Amino acid sequence: MSKHLLILGGGTAAVSAATDMVSRGGTATIIHEGLPLGGCCLHVGCVPSKYLIRAAEQVHLTQHSPFPGLKPRGVDIDPASLFSDLRAKVTELRERNYQNPLPQMEGITLIRGWGKIASPTSVEVNGQVIQGDAILIATGSRTNLAGTEHLSDDLVLRNENFFDLNQLPESVIMLGGGYIAVELSQVMTRLGVKVTTLQRSGHVLSSQPAYLGKAWGEGMKKEGLNLICNVDFQKVEAGEKGVIAYAQVDGKPQTFTAEKVFMSKGRLANTDRIGLERIGIETRKNGSLDVNDRMQTACPTVYAAGDVLGGHMLVYTASAEAERVVADLFGEAPSPWQPESIPWVVFSDPQIAGVGLSGEEAREQGIEVEEAELPVNRWPRFSTANQDFGFLKMFRHPQTDTLIGARAFCPEAGDLMSELSLIMRYEIPLKEIANSLVPYLTLTEGIQRCAAKFYG
Repeated sequence: MSKHLLILGGGTAAVSAATDMVSRGGTATIIHEGLPLGGCCLHVGCVPSKYLIRAAEQVHLTQHSPFPGLKPRGVDIDPASLFSDLRAKVTELRERNYQNPLPQMEGITLIRGWGKIASPTSVEVNGQVIQGDAILIATGSRTNLAGTEHLSDDLVLRNENFFDLNQLPESVIMLGGGYIAVELSQVMTRLGVKVTTLQRSGHVLSSQPAYLGKAWGEGMKKEGLNLICNVDFQKVEAGEKGVIAYAQVDGKPQTFTAEKVFMSKGRLANTDRIGLERIGIETRKNGSLDVNDRMQTACPTVYAAGDVLGGHMLVYTASAEAERVVADLFGEAPSPWQPESIPWVVFSDPQIAGVGLSGEEAREQGIEVEEAELPVNRWPRFSTANQDFGFLKMFRHPQTDTLIGARAFCPEAGDLMSELSLIMRYEIPLKEIANSLVPYLTLTEGIQRCAAKFYG
């Protein structure tokens, strides 16, 4: 019997669920408002940020060279052309991957409008009620702007409006130290913006071991970033030439001024106007939803996937969660779910990446752990390029000889994590990795060399 899924949202989770429904002989209605098809990742997240990260890296290379025989001469930056090309790239990807093919797919109906849940199996949109077999909430998230509501919109940057710029501000106060703050504060610094990053804890990426955030902070201070940690942020107000932020730093009052403030202190799930109260679904404080391992909310016919879960907030986990929803709708038992083996990466330069537990997390959980570290300057791929900043750490369970987790701060660190994730998932003994043959001067040679350190 054919199934029909009603989907609130138009991003990765929504589109993945809809196309999977069709591939199984079902149908789907995508109801979305706000961002165009493709959602946050395409328009205000992954794609435009990585474009600018690569552009900023090019700027950096024109000013700094690790090779003594090369004399960089700098670069002229044209922000208007840069941002225009960025937006053209986003438009091209949207048209090719979403806007053109989806309306042509038999079984998928697209409705532009704000959908509200009418019952456990129906949604109200544009004055009509649409019936289905189940509902998927995939409405994404937005920046938490708490503390800046009183400021005019032109003073407050966030990922939702940053990529619409044509000119960069001269100075910015960055509030926050998570993925978005780390990536974009580096981008702006390299593109000539005077950035002051105010971080509450002792280092950025506060959920990770201190050595990661501190290593990044040390490198960025050398590039000109004004990184202030241990900040008790109080308020931000409009000033004569922009904004003024008031804070306590190590217990002493300080003020910071800039042309604009960039808000990156957290995310809110977009669940506040979709009618959850009609079917008795409650949310966490940030609007995110609880689900079981089948991705069902408290109402069994209402599922959720993507940023609305408030967890990983990664495009590839959103897609996997959506596929899990469709599988359950068609009566399939959920496949084993191993969140601990999900790799992640911060696309800074060098990149910061990880999978599984850190050594600190393992010890906190009472797990016996051994550590091995390979510094970049002992890694042939990088040492021959005069790169000496960074490391790979691997964490091993000594009794089982299996990988517990890994953390890396090095060029291309994200590309290491898929292999390390598979080593974890399939419990490959690290001695096998240490004894494996890998091509000299490759990236993954670092994994073999690091693993070998466990055995003398």
